[in-house]
Amino acid sequence: MIDMKLKTFIEVVDCKSFTQAAMHLHLTQPAVTQHIKQLESYYQHKLIQNPHKEFELTEAGHQLYEYAKIQIHNEEIFESQLYKVAMPLTVGATLSIADYYLPQIISHYVTHSLQRCQIYVHNTQMLIQEMIDGHIDCAFVEGQFDLQLFEYHLFKNERFIVVARHNHPLAHKKITLSQLLSYPLFVREKGSGTRAILENYLLQSLYDISSFHQIIEVQSMTMIKKMIMQTYGISFLYEGVVSDELKSGQLIRLDLENFELTRPMHFIYLRHNLNKQRYLEFFQQLIQ
Repeated sequence: MIDMKLKTFIEVVDCKSFTQAAMHLHLTQPAVTQHIKQLESYYQHKLIQNPHKEFELTEAGHQLYEYAKIQIHNEEIFESQLYKVAMPLTVGATLSIADYYLPQIISHYVTHSLQRCQIYVHNTQMLIQEMIDGHIDCAFVEGQFDLQLFEYHLFKNERFIVVARHNHPLAHKKITLSQLLSYPLFVREKGSGTRAILENYLLQSLYDISSFHQIIEVQSMTMIKKMIMQTYGISFLYEGVVSDELKSGQLIRLDLENFELTRPMHFIYLRHNLNKQRYLEFFQQLIQ
């Protein structure tokens, strides 16, 4: 049974308000305040900074919030096991993986397995939060994640390349990063693994995304590719995402000097999830 004080704390954080949390939980506001004070006394750490002004969690507050969300999700898993309630397996995937890598290996599983599956597509940052919140069980991601919080298994290593239309002014030339900066950059939204990889590369090269003359954020990979074909814009994408367009000649790989990036894609799930063995077996069946 989850301590009511933890549920109160989660509600306060989600509402960013003691008053709203009290209304949702059908408690008085002094009772909510008392629950938070008891947690702070027990853990010997302040959890909420200036609770009566601008709502902000302390570092300990952030840690307790993640811990509490995981425990509540585990409670739901335990009760489903105890009462033999079949829960669907909710699998997350980033846009690149969902559109270009996952269908080949998961299609047979979802159509032949007795296990009901739901597939949720979003960027890496959102998938991680959704796992912490207990809304999805496991995910295929391409960006960074907390190695202490998640179990992880290598799904695939993939090359990261620069692409442009077939008759781009920089086509078939050895080019420098500075030469790319004057062309429009098509990039995914903040939180996506693809964007994070690009940002890390630029940082190591003493640049950032704002160094480009023009930046266009697009959530759709298909749209990015089609817009590159119609303009002199460029983008940094996984090779598998543009394999068909490279073969047909609609897009080309630009020859950027000293640029050889291979990045891992991982299958991850919370390290302390009660169902982690189930998630591992699911992944092993897929990669077979």
